Amino acid sequence: MVGRHSIRTFLVASSALCAVPCASLAQTGFEEIIVTAQRREASLQATPVTVSAFSETQLQDLAIVETKDLGQAVPNLQLLPLTASPSTFQVGFRGGTEQTGGLIVSEPVVGIYVDDVYRSRLQGANFQLADIERIEVLRGPQGTLYGRNNFSGAIKLVTKTPSKDNEWFNAAVGIGSFSEKNIQASVGRGLTENLGASFSLLYRDQSDGYIFNRAQNEVIGAERNFLLRGKLNYEKDAFQAILSFSYGDDQNDGYIPLAIRYEPDTVPFNFASQVSTDQVRPRFGDDFFVTEFPQESIGETEVYSITLDLSYDADCATFRSVTGYVDVRDVFRWDIAAGISDGMGGFTPSFDRRSDADADQITQELQAQGKAFNDRLDWIVGAFFFKENGDQTLKDDIPLFGLFDLPPTFLNIDTTSWAIFGQGTYAITDRISAFAGVRYTKDNKDFDASIFTFFPERTEVSLSETFSSVTPTFGLEFQVADNVYTYANITRGFKAGGFNGLAVANATVLSAVYDPQYVWAYEGGAKTDWLDNRLRANIAIFYNDISGSQQTAVVGPGSFATQNVGDLSIFGIELELAAQPLPWLNLFANIGYMDGDYGTLDPASQAAQSGAQFLPLVTDWNGQAGININKPVTDDIRIKFGATANYVGDHYLETTNSIQVEAYTRYDGFIAASDMDNRFEVRLEGRNLSDEVNFVTGFANSPNPALAALRPRTWMLRFSYRG
Repeated sequence: MVGRHSIRTFLVASSALCAVPCASLAQTGFEEIIVTAQRREASLQATPVTVSAFSETQLQDLAIVETKDLGQAVPNLQLLPLTASPSTFQVGFRGGTEQTGGLIVSEPVVGIYVDDVYRSRLQGANFQLADIERIEVLRGPQGTLYGRNNFSGAIKLVTKTPSKDNEWFNAAVGIGSFSEKNIQASVGRGLTENLGASFSLLYRDQSDGYIFNRAQNEVIGAERNFLLRGKLNYEKDAFQAILSFSYGDDQNDGYIPLAIRYEPDTVPFNFASQVSTDQVRPRFGDDFFVTEFPQESIGETEVYSITLDLSYDADCATFRSVTGYVDVRDVFRWDIAAGISDGMGGFTPSFDRRSDADADQITQELQAQGKAFNDRLDWIVGAFFFKENGDQTLKDDIPLFGLFDLPPTFLNIDTTSWAIFGQGTYAITDRISAFAGVRYTKDNKDFDASIFTFFPERTEVSLSETFSSVTPTFGLEFQVADNVYTYANITRGFKAGGFNGLAVANATVLSAVYDPQYVWAYEGGAKTDWLDNRLRANIAIFYNDISGSQQTAVVGPGSFATQNVGDLSIFGIELELAAQPLPWLNLFANIGYMDGDYGTLDPASQAAQSGAQFLPLVTDWNGQAGININKPVTDDIRIKFGATANYVGDHYLETTNSIQVEAYTRYDGFIAASDMDNRFEVRLEGRNLSDEVNFVTGFANSPNPALAALRPRTWMLRFSYRG
């Protein structure tokens, strides 16, 4: 009943926001966003793929301050906390999932790019967003034009590029909940006629937490983030060279599971029957945000990156080279089930896990693109190379089983990947175009591991696998009218197979290789603008036919393995609505719907053996509705106001359907005042205004139940200058 009531409320609000009478509309319009979803610049509304794009102003008004926040603004996308550290997240998107992103053997189902450089690790992927020009979220498999493992989509972060024509100086300071201090500064200037330079800095210190640790008698949950980025841009005639570097350091108290219990108490903890989060109760008193482990809980992630982007615009074509280096160093330690009381006034760790990982990658992409046949054909060809080496040490202590100081598990992964691709779009008429493309990808992976297994004391694992795939795409574009753009396409997606790394004294898990997963995605959509660009309605309808679906299975206390569970299908609808009835008023709603079904399941998979009927991290309904006001109130001052409601429907956390998340709605908002030119601003922001407790992370096999919740209510007071 809770879920049905919430979705009715959300849909009524969404419909009301977008049912705008024609007579009330003013003579302004929406901001045009230029995207590069097809590797060339084009208007968002004229790009024949499903894309959610956010400008710098939209990111601010939607309170998107880190990558994970995109999950609340993009239909059918879930980016949720992960049992590693706050710098990492798990992904659910159109039926693809990745839930063990804290491991060097794990690879996301969504490609993540910063300035067109692919980032292979989910560790450190929850970037603090500073100096961002725009973000593009490509929905659906991107099997042709993009790199590895873009199985469900891609997230592209584009940072600002300085030049004599693009100069800025922005600064902001803020204070907020849990003693948070936030400082940001960014400057970009043209140093000469041909050379521009920029530098940005972000420092965030949330020195207090919001979770009380009974064992340590203190509040934990602090986070500190530090980010530096620099960029040099040289342009002369047809040549451009962009050199950029960044350094990020995230330090925190790690992932903190909450000490909870289930009601009724008769529910066995083997989860023989479904347990939903409305049965979750605090172990102590009425406070959910309590834990009780005596050992230290930490998280620290450092990310170094260097990018060189070269391009030359010749008469016949534009040539481009993008070279990237990324080094990720990640440490986390936490109690997997929130500790236990020993019954004598003391506390004992229930499952103490520590990880130390280091992974470095080099990527190289070469592109050539141009026009032919009297400019009726747009074409692009390219090649991609990727090389990564990573090491990880995992150490587990399990006092509950009488075991202490288990010898560590050592993991090493070495991956080499290359691809060639090409795509062309041919204008059949002035309004109808056809496009087709293909990509060939080959991954070579070597895996070496050493694990303590009692008898013998240590077992060595050495594996080598090669995975390859051909991923075509083809479709049609039809511009029905100047403001109505339709498209249909068929695309194949691919995510390589790989190895497992999260095992406790179990070499069988480390020796298990999982196969690739594939998807044939069928999609059609329309992008429409009405009433002089003041009413927008975009819709996408898709059907994903997935084979060899990769899902995370629990195979013992503290041990997880990726399994190919079988075939499944996803039908979905995504609707994006926006209206500007007055020059100072914007209304919007984004709605997603998915219906997923298992087909043929592997009888040996955990999904089959548990009798699972629902896909993990696949919601029925989800979406966002909101309002933004930006209205002058005097000759010198304008007032700004924004409010959003973010709805997530019923869904299941993991493969066995053992934990169901009840539908929930969270409310965010802000109020601000600025001068007429938006140079000086003071803004008060609030998140989770109703202070709801929503559990979103957990698993069904642990000696002691524990889940993690989204943050309680927070606020931030920010002063900013833009020049």
